[in-house]
Amino acid sequence: MEHQGLQVLNFKNSTELTEWLAQHHTNSPGIWVRIFKAGSGERSVTFQEVLEAGLCFGWSESLRHPMDEKSYLQKFTPRKTKSTASPRNLRLVERLDREGRMTPAGFEALGMRKQDADS
Repeated sequence: MEHQGLQVLNFKNSTELTEWLAQHHTNSPGIWVRIFKAGSGERSVTFQEVLEAGLCFGWSESLRHPMDEKSYLQKFTPRKTKSTASPRNLRLVERLDREGRMTPAGFEALGMRKQDADS
């Protein structure tokens, strides 16, 4: 399924999303991630998981479109080169780095080196 020219993908958990990003973060123009609302009875990644995985691989979430009464679509694309991150996201990067989850692509997209996150 596609929405506005990008593939719509469902991920049941953050592991599935991370595995997809590991394979496609350098060659995909972006995707729409279908996220099910709490109480829908359906399993999916959460917005927070999309945000964190995106930071790790240099991707960014942006537009949100309603899908149906149970879910919405979150646009998820490679971050523009050297784009700025909010102070909140920079704190997340520090935590993700401590957890060993940041990738070189994630640091590069933020115009950082690993040492920058450590300081």
